[in-house]
Amino acid sequence: MEQKINFKQERDFGAVLGDALKFIKQNFRSFFGSVIVIVGPFLLLMGLGYGYMQQGLLAFRQNPLGGFKNFNAEFIIAILVVVLFGLIVNVLLNSVVFAYMGLYSEKNIGEKITISEVGQIVRKRMGLMIGSVLTITVLFSFIIGIIVLLCAGIIAGLGVGGGILVGFMVFFSFAIFIPILYYFMPASFYVIIRDDVFIFEAMGKVRKYLKDNFWWTWLIMVVTIIAISILNFFFNLPATVISMMDTFSRIKDLSQVGEQSDNSFLLTLFYTLGIFLTSCASTIGHVISAFNFLSQEEKHEGKGLLERIEEIK
Repeated sequence: MEQKINFKQERDFGAVLGDALKFIKQNFRSFFGSVIVIVGPFLLLMGLGYGYMQQGLLAFRQNPLGGFKNFNAEFIIAILVVVLFGLIVNVLLNSVVFAYMGLYSEKNIGEKITISEVGQIVRKRMGLMIGSVLTITVLFSFIIGIIVLLCAGIIAGLGVGGGILVGFMVFFSFAIFIPILYYFMPASFYVIIRDDVFIFEAMGKVRKYLKDNFWWTWLIMVVTIIAISILNFFFNLPATVISMMDTFSRIKDLSQVGEQSDNSFLLTLFYTLGIFLTSCASTIGHVISAFNFLSQEEKHEGKGLLERIEEIK
């Protein structure tokens, strides 16, 4: 019989990744079953919108002048569907993953976790999660807007040299902070679900524990991003191959430019499947982020160690 994973435990690099994967392996069917049932319908709608949008973009790339007719009301609706359901999927995906982890922590090993139990926690935290996601979206949009204006000012003031300087700054900023953000936001959502707090309090707790573990966390998340990117490459490969075949066939026969591809159904199908699978793969990153946070929390608070000492007494 498999042992239950102790959440309140300090972990090294290998243990964070190992226990996260062990957690997914132990709960594979019910974990992804919850994701499919609760998040699946919205993923499907988002995937269909994305597939339709990609068809319009493909036609435009092949024939920019004639392709403009593809940017019709249906194309705009597809973009809105992708954005709207993308936000919904983000909220639900984080909620389901971390609600499931909370139930796992509370239950004994082998005790069944049902989809209805996960759904109950998701409903209870839905208001907090929606408010948090909207707040952080607006905040990040504001910050990015300021950064873009500053970069534009530097380029305008320094010319080519300013452009090169901005390029290096953007490159190194992405290399350093993207892996940290990839950890920081899911970890904050985990705290929201677990502790029933708003985003700023959750972010404050994550930042508190991150201060002395910045580069350690950066390394873990770089490895995670690389691994998930490889998975996503294979998940999206069928859609990419069909898209390239469609592009070359239209270029070869210019008389077909602007017409809907015979592969349009397959493109939509594989884009939808790709969105679905990549979203499921992203849950691996969420679980790793949660285990890394729990390790840092235990390192600072030592609650798990105190509980084990009390059990010995």
